[in-house]
Amino acid sequence: MEPITLCGLVIVMFGLWVEFEPTVMAAVRAIRNSRMYKEAFSQSAVQRPKNVARMPVCFAKAHS
Repeated sequence: MEPITLCGLVIVMFGLWVEFEPTVMAAVRAIRNSRMYKEAFSQSAVQRPKNVARMPVCFAKAHS
């Protein structure tokens, strides 16, 4: 693409962002506040990796 075309594309994309930013941000806020999103990305209880429970004693002592 020619530089003038790229500059025009950047200007158009910036204008579209300015025009639709409130709508996009409202949609993002609605998704973040949804119950399904909170359940999917909520922090559950801290879980230890399974390999720590099965680590040989000699290996644990050598690297602590």
